[in-house]
Amino acid sequence: MINSYFDTNEKKDCNGCGVCSLKCPKKAIKMVEDEEGFLYPHIDKNKCVECGLCKRVCPNHIYNQNNLVKTYIAINNHEEVKKSSASGGLFIALTKYIIEKKGVVFGVKYDDELKVCHGFTTSTEKVKEFQNSKYVRSDLKDSYQKVENFLKEDKYVLFTGTPCQCQGLRTFLGKDYDKLITCDIICHANPSPKIFEMFKSNIEKKYKTRIKKITFRPKQVYGWHSGSHTLITLNYEKIIDCSEYCDAFLNELINRPSCHNCCFCTSNRLSDFTIGDMWGIDKIDSVIKDDNSGISLLCVNSNKAVNIIEEIKEDLFLKEIDKDKAFMYNHNKNVLPHKNRDKFFKGVSSGIINDNNVIYYLRKYTKRTISSRIINKIKKIIKRIINK
Repeated sequence: MINSYFDTNEKKDCNGCGVCSLKCPKKAIKMVEDEEGFLYPHIDKNKCVECGLCKRVCPNHIYNQNNLVKTYIAINNHEEVKKSSASGGLFIALTKYIIEKKGVVFGVKYDDELKVCHGFTTSTEKVKEFQNSKYVRSDLKDSYQKVENFLKEDKYVLFTGTPCQCQGLRTFLGKDYDKLITCDIICHANPSPKIFEMFKSNIEKKYKTRIKKITFRPKQVYGWHSGSHTLITLNYEKIIDCSEYCDAFLNELINRPSCHNCCFCTSNRLSDFTIGDMWGIDKIDSVIKDDNSGISLLCVNSNKAVNIIEEIKEDLFLKEIDKDKAFMYNHNKNVLPHKNRDKFFKGVSSGIINDNNVIYYLRKYTKRTISSRIINKIKKIIKRIINK
């Protein structure tokens, strides 16, 4: 018997997908935000009949599944598509396939208030809203129910999200559909939506205007290796580069506890497709040159996906590579939370850290010591010497 969050009551065992709440026959479970800004199931004991369904449908456990996996270096052949994408333009190639079949694409976008959420579209133009990185846990809203409704209407559906969100969808549906295609991303972690809102508010108070646009890793400005650069476009068109939030995300300060105990952080993927950045390309393939414009890692994990790749391959440059070697340079194992994580969130809970000063504390708690910076520089120098 696999222990779920309902057995352990430990936050590391819940990824917040909400399937338990959606499937509860008595509507006894609500997803409630905790002091860190993450959602967890709360059971109304007066409604609960202890049927145990919530435990059975929880998707957050290890799956011993040997998928058919082919791994590729992948680049969209259309230069404009690649330029507008976070890496090599694979997502757009998949959406084009679905939309040409009169299907529906689900992805992550900003809403009118710059909150990150899942949405859907049947439009090639609207798909662009789902492009590029959004480093915050997306609000699924009623996406799972809508996916099910479209599938029952016999429509093709492409659902994209984190691995835990994709597995949550499959658990919610309870069966496979021939016209459902799932595509997960090589996910670093899920940062707190609460901290993202505080970050935005801090900027708006400082500059006394609303934020118009947020761009993480702006490839068009800094190239594919843009690191933690985050461009904020304000209402009067002033653009600032404010990397503190992204630094905190990458340094494990503000991420969900389950992300440090992730069951899906593996190269053995459950979705039909897995896409991400092809980091380490210079070590994996010396022929393909990294021109800083973006290269994708693509995993084809099912026969369904193999057939789709065959249909869209003319739009792509594909070169098969060893899966294990590819994942050596990409996020493939759980990492520890930042040493200051608990201290930071205690400050948020007490109100010491708020939307007037959160950027200051994000910077303070992730700033490396002088000694660590010296050690890191020495390591880089040694690495360059070895690689010569």
